[in-house]
Amino acid sequence: MRLVFFVLTLVSFCAQAQEVEVRGQFGTDSIKIGQPFPYSLSATYPKNMTVVFPDSTFSFDPFEIDHKKYFTTKTTGNTSYDSVVYFLTSFEIDTIQRISLPVFVVNKADCTVVFAKTDSVFLQQMVKEVPDSVSVEELPLKINTAYQTVSWLLNYPLLLIIGGAIIILGIVIWIAFGKRIKKYFILKKLNKGYLQFKQDFENAIRELEKGYSTQQAETTLSMWKRYMEQLLSRPYTKYTTKEIFLMVKNEKLAGALKQIDRTIYSGARELESTPLYDLKEYTDQKFHDKVQEVKNG
Repeated sequence: MRLVFFVLTLVSFCAQAQEVEVRGQFGTDSIKIGQPFPYSLSATYPKNMTVVFPDSTFSFDPFEIDHKKYFTTKTTGNTSYDSVVYFLTSFEIDTIQRISLPVFVVNKADCTVVFAKTDSVFLQQMVKEVPDSVSVEELPLKINTAYQTVSWLLNYPLLLIIGGAIIILGIVIWIAFGKRIKKYFILKKLNKGYLQFKQDFENAIRELEKGYSTQQAETTLSMWKRYMEQLLSRPYTKYTTKEIFLMVKNEKLAGALKQIDRTIYSGARELESTPLYDLKEYTDQKFHDKVQEVKNG
């Protein structure tokens, strides 16, 4: 009885295998190591059968599966058609590589395996064989010194973070030290202006001592008025001697200005240096007062 059952089972298996037609083939004649290539597997079978194709857990040796693409079952009359394209990769170095994939016909008790015919593919050799006698140092090298343009990418998020940090740091520094920084620059400007005036005014006095001229005297007086206007923010250049006296109420300064005016407008041929040095002394005092005002402000 067991022999009869085995014979009937074998006949049933052969009958099912004959009813299922499986075809498998590569979609290319040659492949490269590590690059995906297609392999198509299809099956034609009676529509009342259930046919299952290999999934990603199946062994595709000597290949590895990269991904796959299924197609919808097509049924015409009593015949159904299924197909799948597997994208495989190979890391073997055999020149010719082969594979035969199956489909599985599902029965009540088990599955019947039906294989496609074996198909082969040719591996493209990208590296020529190097004789064993050639050392690594003597291997021929290909040198390419051509400039390769590389696109420059700006890291905008990082740029925004750095910019924001700089702005915040600047605000903190200004809040903490802004007053000192402002005083520093004001004092620096005051000292620079004073030193320049002092040098120019002393040179002008020396020129008058060498030889008096009304034009030089007027220029020297205007020089003093312009500096005082800049230092104290008062319109000295627009004021007469009387108006300056009413504004500052300094007898020594008023006397010096009157003496300079008399010399200029009387047509005298000489101007004493004393009133000019009185102007300089007054200016020195006002400069130091201004410095102390800025420091204590």
